[in-house]
Amino acid sequence: MNSERYLLVIGADRPPALLSRAGAQLPGFGLQRRDFGKDLTLFAAPGLGVVQHPSLVVIGQMSDATPALLAQCETPDELITESWGNYLALGLGTDGKPHWVMRAPLGHLPAYRRSANGTEIIGSHPDLILAVTGEKPALAWEFVGRHLAFQHLQTTETGLAGIEELLGGESLEQGPNGAWHRRQVWSPWTWTAQSREIGDPLRARQDLRASVERAVAGLIPRDVLCLLELSGGVDSSILAAALAGHKANARAATLVTDEREGDERIYARAVSIATGLLLDEVAVTGAVNLARPASMRSARPGLPRTLSLADDLLAEKARAETIGAFVSGAGGDCVFCSPASAAPAADVLRRLGISRAAWSAVDALARIHHASVWDVAKMAWRQARERTAQSQWPRTTGFLAQDALPTIAPVHPWLAEPADVLPGKRSHVRAILAALAHVEGYGRHALAPSRFPLLSQPVVETALRIPSWLWIEQGRDRAVARTAYSGFLPASVLDRRTKGGLDSYAIAMLARNRNALQPFLLEGHVSRSGLLDRQRLEAALARQPRRGDADTYLLFPLIDTEAWVRAWLDEP
Repeated sequence: MNSERYLLVIGADRPPALLSRAGAQLPGFGLQRRDFGKDLTLFAAPGLGVVQHPSLVVIGQMSDATPALLAQCETPDELITESWGNYLALGLGTDGKPHWVMRAPLGHLPAYRRSANGTEIIGSHPDLILAVTGEKPALAWEFVGRHLAFQHLQTTETGLAGIEELLGGESLEQGPNGAWHRRQVWSPWTWTAQSREIGDPLRARQDLRASVERAVAGLIPRDVLCLLELSGGVDSSILAAALAGHKANARAATLVTDEREGDERIYARAVSIATGLLLDEVAVTGAVNLARPASMRSARPGLPRTLSLADDLLAEKARAETIGAFVSGAGGDCVFCSPASAAPAADVLRRLGISRAAWSAVDALARIHHASVWDVAKMAWRQARERTAQSQWPRTTGFLAQDALPTIAPVHPWLAEPADVLPGKRSHVRAILAALAHVEGYGRHALAPSRFPLLSQPVVETALRIPSWLWIEQGRDRAVARTAYSGFLPASVLDRRTKGGLDSYAIAMLARNRNALQPFLLEGHVSRSGLLDRQRLEAALARQPRRGDADTYLLFPLIDTEAWVRAWLDEP
């Protein structure tokens, strides 16, 4: 059982009935009660770390914090300068009452919030909050529309009415009148400033490797058996090298599908030999029923239904081998700045003008994307000249009905960018933000948590300080990361230009489920809510799924959303 479950009840006037209900309901979830003064009650799983200092309570996993810092810390700002991890911190005043609550920057210990009559309820899972309040789950249909229209953007908003989320790097602070308000304590834009830039290529490689090793050492205790999801790609292979260097109690698993692009065993085996990690090759075979409810209730649509079989197989391994943590390279493409446009060359043009360095960046991008240097140069020039702030998140019309299509994206503090931001750094930050939307809602997390070292505070802060053009040197994406681990990993892995994937696997699964998906989607909750363009959806479901068909790919988030809705509601 995953030990990272907790619920906090904060407030001077906490209703006795609420605490009574919590005391009756939460032991059934394996949580134990602990009081910190009159205004703060914690219910936590026995294995969840809880540390109390005179002015501070820390819940979860914190790294690099000295006892002196924790004993004297009075503000969230002080805490994040020296420490990091997957934690929730509560600042206590001299009266012993909580005055602020902060979720760790880039921390993956969830913090869902429900406010009720002066009482703050903060929990790791929405079902814990609902158990304490006694409320029936009510879906926020406005969220569903925004979720489908503004994909890969996760904000404070959840799909459950009355429940929101405290984002990583945000604090909830109590004002003089007793009201609680949010404040952004940590911002990625602090680390993109030119004054913090690591412009020397050698130092960039050294600092990046040191940050990965620091993250692995801080997140993975040596006495915990962990399972690395090893694809054989650059990102997970780097984690294999870092785990081996840390002498972690680790083994690796690579997933193998019937499709050629889903079989990367040749690379995973090479990494296993180089690092000494024992490798299990897990065949992902069999049919998956896409037209059924999600297996777990989460605050938002989480696990893609096409990955449910792989998720089940990893959960089986966790049960059989007593895995204490999964380790994932998720987000590596984004953190290591794999470019999706000509933005790195635009950054050089902004900084150095038309120069040899600019042409070098254009040439590198042309090789990465197999494009014409002139096309890349024109795109870079256009991006370099564009000075208008682009705070709006891209919108996808998808299968949404025209009158139900949201026009304004939900607000996220990272989208308030500096006026002088370089195009490449804007893309870098937004890619990391998009990656953070896909690390929760996996069924295997009920057994053991996942650790995401590449999406941790030390690695992200270091990566953001490295100029975008260094990441594309010699016509290779993620060049700084590749070179940083030269000599630690096989050249066949570090130099590979191809990338495995699950597109063919997912499309084949979609084709097998076509008949069942028609009533599932056309007569489902989302369709009956009036959000969808039924005519377009019917036409898409009538066609054979195939690569290159945009509607084929738009079906996947709609399937995941309908499955998530059905996990909360009865069948329509």
